[in-house]
Amino acid sequence: MEEEVPIQFFQSVIAIQLAVTGALLFQVRFFAPREKTSREDERLPSATLRLAVAVVLGATLFGSLLAMLQGGDRTAAAALLIGLAVSTFPVLLRVLPPLRRDLQTDERPRYVVVTIVGVIVYVVLVAAAVTLIEV
Repeated sequence: MEEEVPIQFFQSVIAIQLAVTGALLFQVRFFAPREKTSREDERLPSATLRLAVAVVLGATLFGSLLAMLQGGDRTAAAALLIGLAVSTFPVLLRVLPPLRRDLQTDERPRYVVVTIVGVIVYVVLVAAAVTLIEV
């Protein structure tokens, strides 16, 4: 039988997830006044991507609540940690230098290696954290 994870873990996931949700809503200018031009929609991520992020955010929040209700085990904690890592990934990508080429000069931006190494390190750290939870 698996050990129960302390309820504070799931409470912490909820608190972090709420902060990430606020950051993502600010990032996509959710609180900015809407103009009636179609140019605003061109700068936002696609509706499908926004829906996928909303599903991950909601699943992580409600998964944490369900795990607290049922006395969550290590498997639930690992799944919620992966959900939290996926939901913070857009914030990480926003902080790192972009990978796309400049349209005018067709050159790659400097520090592309920093972005690639940053994403790889992030994935390795998340995998290590999930492995530690499952041990």
